[in-house]
Amino acid sequence: AWMDSKDAFVILFSYGLGCIATGYYLVRWRTGQDVRHLGSGSVGARNTGRVLGRWGFWAALTGDLLKGIAAVASGRLLGASSAAAALSVTAVAAGHVFPIQLRFRGGKGIAVSLGALLALDVRIAAVWGIVFAVLFLCSRRFLISGLLSVLSIPAAAPALGLPVMTSLSLVLLAGLIFLAHRNNIANLLRSRRSSESMTDV
Repeated sequence: AWMDSKDAFVILFSYGLGCIATGYYLVRWRTGQDVRHLGSGSVGARNTGRVLGRWGFWAALTGDLLKGIAAVASGRLLGASSAAAALSVTAVAAGHVFPIQLRFRGGKGIAVSLGALLALDVRIAAVWGIVFAVLFLCSRRFLISGLLSVLSIPAAAPALGLPVMTSLSLVLLAGLIFLAHRNNIANLLRSRRSSESMTDV
């Protein structure tokens, strides 16, 4: 079998770690409110920052980065296979985006994915960061640069000579991040269509 019970445990444990929605619990603790009903409705660091201020942003960001790192690190400590290590990256991000205890309404998965990739292979995280920086410098569009740079994650794995399973898992990760941003993408397309129709007038 390409995956044993230890590998299955690591993947499930990673999903469980991802479900610990840092921003949600910080806002619940400080205000008693549900962050999913405030601001953008996300449990991520940016929306937490809108509600709690700068410290809330940094606390949520740190928590999300750390759970990504912890997911991959725990797999390494338990001696999981390279396939399970790669899948744990996607699993922890899936837990963040679709936390079971919050009825699958979570965050956007950027910080947790970055943390997991830093632990899996820092070169992939570096490629992602560099591509984002170049795109942002060229376009000054944060969201578009962020989404397009996500495509560099699965592209980096084969370029760095990593196993096929790692590439496949990172394709799933990129798809998951795009799924989490589906409303943002729809809004971008809507605003583009409306600006085009205005220029037609």
